[in-house]
Amino acid sequence: MIRFVHAADIHLDSPLVGLSRYEGAPVERLRGATRQALARLVEFVIAEEVPLLLIAGDVYDGDWQDFNTGLHFNSQMIRLGRHGVTVVMIHGNHDADNVMTRRLPLPENVRVLDHRKPQTLVFEELGVAVHGQSFATKAVSENLAAGYPQARPDLFNIGLLHTALGTPGYDPYAPCSMDDLLAKQYEYWALGHVHEHAVLHTDPHVVFAGCLQGRHVREPGAKGCVLVEAEGRRVSTRFEPMDVVRWDTAVADVAGAAEPEEAVSIWRGAFEQALERAGCLALACRAVLTGNCAAHAALQKDAEGAAALVQNTAAEASRGSAWIEKVLVETGPEIDFEELARSDTPQGDLLRFVEQCADDAEAFAQLEADLTPLTSKIARTGAALPDLDDPEERRRIMREVRDIVLPRLTEQGEG
Repeated sequence: MIRFVHAADIHLDSPLVGLSRYEGAPVERLRGATRQALARLVEFVIAEEVPLLLIAGDVYDGDWQDFNTGLHFNSQMIRLGRHGVTVVMIHGNHDADNVMTRRLPLPENVRVLDHRKPQTLVFEELGVAVHGQSFATKAVSENLAAGYPQARPDLFNIGLLHTALGTPGYDPYAPCSMDDLLAKQYEYWALGHVHEHAVLHTDPHVVFAGCLQGRHVREPGAKGCVLVEAEGRRVSTRFEPMDVVRWDTAVADVAGAAEPEEAVSIWRGAFEQALERAGCLALACRAVLTGNCAAHAALQKDAEGAAALVQNTAAEASRGSAWIEKVLVETGPEIDFEELARSDTPQGDLLRFVEQCADDAEAFAQLEADLTPLTSKIARTGAALPDLDDPEERRRIMREVRDIVLPRLTEQGEG
């Protein structure tokens, strides 16, 4: 049986974003998360007695601040070497030859595939041929896969490639198609660059391992590596989590909440579900409150107080094992704006004007004279001024005016 581990996008010593500014956040633990994830990977490979580790690019997150990053990686590779593990890797866009200026000789058990042309390493004792090419520069625009050699019919063929393969939201480095990969007739394609684990094709397998440790809220869920076992062309894969901090988003509809405390109490249920998903890992979580509620005006008026309530609830529910990355209050007032806009009332007139200003630059311009004193005061505080020339920013401002002012005027009108 052929056995190997496929990993990618370690981004060693890349910081976790959005947590260190919070009271009680374990900054050192968060800073060392990528190192801890790498250590877990090495321990897993050793425990499984796997002879081959493949890393599909982006071991590093760019040039090192000092040599400690490279020294730490080498120490982990030396551990693997003592257990007879061979490591084959390629450079991706974050650790391309023109990006990395600091270098250390790698241990003897680590091989980096050439960046000038595709290279094949044959491991006769394993029955494996690994084909791949490193990035020479950060932005590789050519189809590297097209130049990879055809499969060796007498061996189990693995393609090692750093590419988005058309995945939305990722830089289209080393662009290629699924047909390009299948045409090589390899048994397994070990891909990197995309940070979500995905099995894109079976027979043959085309797999993104995903990153080893999520670094921000846009990289939620379990992160890790893939254990691959094969007999002939029969291939099985098993994803193994390696992350030590789990990112997630807890979204709660707090409709009906009369006070901010009640809204956050409702949100706690969604947060506890996120804690369950994280299991025994530390949780880094974004909090989102949605829905129309009477508490909306208070939540919007005192955003700092709302965030403190959420953070306090998270600390209590998690017993200090979770941290809030950001609190987004996306609630709305308990008011039917469509019905109000049709009404023949002063509030209806105001709503129609607000909606017009939100969508019509000329109507919004009527407010500029009234806004000038306010923007002058904001400028004196040193705070950033809103870009009133940006249609989306104007729309956001007018929506906030609608959601804060109109409910109060409506209540006064009913009184």
